[in-house]
Amino acid sequence: MITYRFVTDEDISHIQSIARDTWMFTYGDIYSKDYIHNFLNVAYSTENLSRSVERDQQSSKRKFLIAEYNNVIAGFAQTTQVQEEEYELIRIYIRPEYHKLGIGTGFIQRYIQALAPIKHLFAWVAKDNDIGKGFYEKCGFKETEEKVEVIGGDTKKQLKYELEL
Repeated sequence: MITYRFVTDEDISHIQSIARDTWMFTYGDIYSKDYIHNFLNVAYSTENLSRSVERDQQSSKRKFLIAEYNNVIAGFAQTTQVQEEEYELIRIYIRPEYHKLGIGTGFIQRYIQALAPIKHLFAWVAKDNDIGKGFYEKCGFKETEEKVEVIGGDTKKQLKYELEL
């Protein structure tokens, strides 16, 4: 059984663990190990996650969710509001052993309900991230834009996937 709930401070260590596992699984062949390690140390530091949890708890439209599969924390996702009815899915990660169980699709459905009225939901995905691209396409997102970023000293293409509602 899959359940979804809002994140709390008690979830931070689980989020950090999931981030480490999923980033190596997803991006290990795309980005350097040093880049991944440094990124995780900053983006998923206890301090940064605590601030993110606090902002979420003070928001009327909560946007940081945890998924539990049979009472085990299996994934997390977070959106940020870009415009009145437009949100960016800034992170969605599910432990690899829980892929293909509908957890990611469930996150998308929860956001569509919780953030109503919502007209656009989008995410940026590394062009080399076949797992991410496949997920978004399965959920009905369409590729709408491409940009080039320098990440870890390397030039990488990022694709924008957008869901029109």
